[in-house]
Amino acid sequence: MTDLSRLLQPRSVAYIGGSQIAGPIRAAKRAGFEGGLFAVNPTRASIEGVPCSPDVASLPEVPDAAVVGVSAERSIAIVEALSALGCGGAVVMSSGFAELNNDEGRARQQRLVQAAGEMPLLGPNCMGMMNQFTGAFVWGDDNHCARQQGPAAAIISQSGALLIGMTGVETAFPLGYAISIGNQAVTSMADLIDAVLDDERIKAIGLYIEGINEGEKLGRACLRALQKRVPVVALKGGDQAAGASVAQSHTAAMVVERDLWNAFRHRHGLVEVTSPKALVETLKLLSIAGVAAGNRLSVVSYSGGINSLTATRCAEAGITLPMPLADNHQWLKMHLPESVAIANPLDLNIPYAAPEGNISMQDTRGVAQSIIRFAQGVSDQILFLIDVPRPGAGVLDEVWCDSLHALVEVRDTLGVPVSVAAILPGGLPQSFCTLMQQQGIACLQGYNEVMDAMLVSQQYLAHTQRISEPPRALLSIDPIGPTCLLDEAQSKKELTEYGLETTVFVATTPADALEAAKRIGYPVALKILSTEIAHKAQVGGVQLNLRNDVELAQALTELTTSVTAAGHSVEQLLVERMLQDCDEEVIIGVKRHAALGLALMIGRGGSAAEYQAEFETLLLPCTDEEIYSVLVKLNLHNHGASAALQGACRAVARYAQANLAVLSSLDVNPVMLTREGRAIAADALIVRQQ
Repeated sequence: MTDLSRLLQPRSVAYIGGSQIAGPIRAAKRAGFEGGLFAVNPTRASIEGVPCSPDVASLPEVPDAAVVGVSAERSIAIVEALSALGCGGAVVMSSGFAELNNDEGRARQQRLVQAAGEMPLLGPNCMGMMNQFTGAFVWGDDNHCARQQGPAAAIISQSGALLIGMTGVETAFPLGYAISIGNQAVTSMADLIDAVLDDERIKAIGLYIEGINEGEKLGRACLRALQKRVPVVALKGGDQAAGASVAQSHTAAMVVERDLWNAFRHRHGLVEVTSPKALVETLKLLSIAGVAAGNRLSVVSYSGGINSLTATRCAEAGITLPMPLADNHQWLKMHLPESVAIANPLDLNIPYAAPEGNISMQDTRGVAQSIIRFAQGVSDQILFLIDVPRPGAGVLDEVWCDSLHALVEVRDTLGVPVSVAAILPGGLPQSFCTLMQQQGIACLQGYNEVMDAMLVSQQYLAHTQRISEPPRALLSIDPIGPTCLLDEAQSKKELTEYGLETTVFVATTPADALEAAKRIGYPVALKILSTEIAHKAQVGGVQLNLRNDVELAQALTELTTSVTAAGHSVEQLLVERMLQDCDEEVIIGVKRHAALGLALMIGRGGSAAEYQAEFETLLLPCTDEEIYSVLVKLNLHNHGASAALQGACRAVARYAQANLAVLSSLDVNPVMLTREGRAIAADALIVRQQ
């Protein structure tokens, strides 16, 4: 693994540029960074009180990290000088590299990579790195810094603006490292995951990810995090269809980046959120409270209304809300007011103050004992939902906070994750949150995001059950050249060699089609056989259920007329025996992805496969258990041909892996499931390198 320790935990930082570097110098000073600060500028005596050296070679010492805030072309020369000096790592802020998506930008980025040599580099086209443990700003602008001690989270983001927003707005957010990665020309997201995993203070990692360049490497880093029980929580952007290949195959039209991403994260133990705020709240929960040991949740609030909402949300998410043990139930009935119904969620409807001996919100110990009795022996996690009134109306805020301090005793007694959550964003004071999080109580904000965090925590727990499974490498893949279609007969022949059962068919000419049908036996299907037509039915190239010579002759005329009108010649035909007693159609396909290798797609098939879009995706290689789990999701596992269908999926997967170097995509659609338990491929299309 690349050593990123000097870059992420620098004892000295050099800032190279003009006015742009004034901001991060101010931020580092304000944050109390105790290391060395250096500046490089050939025309200024100092920047923000830091003396300037005229060039990199004149720095008073070799810096651990450097911020390069100059133009794209000048950045290359400066990076080369820093690498030669032995700098521990650099951030290149400027754009104008591969993100331009032209030859000039790509060539410039390659020169930057060569200039960096063995030196780690963030970017180009990024903000850099903030270490909030030490106040080190290897960063491109002024910024807030909330110093941390740990435990904490790290965020590695393909968007620098997202990190500026989170660090600038969020309060009481235990973020240790904020890392913007830009183009990842040298140092990748995977490298950074590995690096922050070496810091024992990091208990959860957040990712903002748009595209994947090195799927195998990223997957290994995420599996390492799973093995260390450090959750990786992803916010995914940039989903889009792979439009260039849609025209050739049903599989290409159906399996888009979102489906491949879902397969990737499931395989490598990532969990996903759908908004920046949900990412923040989930990281708070997982880094401070930790991961619960099960799905049993005890919820306490001072609101019957929010409890009703919560009961519904938990039921939808598969989170169990257990009732207290019998003895504890009796204790609660004896010690709480009659107005408190013992239920989960619990509406702890107690007064602000009460006579001695009665539990009130001011009775911190009494509140603690009530929650302990409520959750003891039945819960894996505790959530207290409350909004604390803002200061200014007497001592209302102090009264509400008194009862919440009871959660520390609850956590210490029960040893399970405990969180307090505001229903509305901003419903918990920053000072209170900071104090509670220092004592191991996660403080969350915003009801929807809180419930999302609870759900994600449960999803991560399911991933941890697979820690003992041996890691499976993705299929490494190189680009292929121009592609071509194999006709249906050749596609079926090649797949049959790997164990796929197909219909009985004959490849023939129009003149010999009648004789071929007689040999096979009616009823038959008649199809155009072509290496140019991907979707035969769309040009009238398929005639089905032909029962005799007369119907075949008429179908041949209609097929020839339609295909010719579409601009194609009819030189070869496929005559195929129609299958009987079939009650289900399935599609099995394979899609190629530059970073993730090959993916197997299984879905409900037939002519409307693309429009129904009921399918699941697995990255190859996959296991029999994974194939079966897909059949369960598609409700095909109880079909009489389930075992045969699994065999068909394995056959397609074997073919794909054996032809990794040349395969672009393939469809087997439909696979007909018969009542006698067979899975028979009625059509197939392979797209491969010419």
